[in-house]
Amino acid sequence: MTETHQHQQPLQHAIDVADHAILQAQDAEHQLQVAISQANPRSIQSANAALTEAKQQVYEAHEQLRAFNNDEYGQQIQQTMEQLTQASQDLEANQEKFHTPKQIR
Repeated sequence: MTETHQHQQPLQHAIDVADHAILQAQDAEHQLQVAISQANPRSIQSANAALTEAKQQVYEAHEQLRAFNNDEYGQQIQQTMEQLTQASQDLEANQEKFHTPKQIR
């Protein structure tokens, strides 16, 4: 019983990392929306940086989970993988939707 629990710790860690990455992506998207509504170039630039970092976190979390995406754990992580994919697509859409003007004064 203990071996099974210890064996699942790396998987649980990967799922926790993925959940954190998803939340980070949502926060970055919200930060960008607020910055756009305020039309604050510095905030927009900061939000774009947060989006870029969130994209990296989502990618890394996805790669960690892929290591467990096999017959033994596949069902268990499928939903988290789908959420990561959706977060990645949302981040990409938000970055494409709004680009910071080249001249920020």
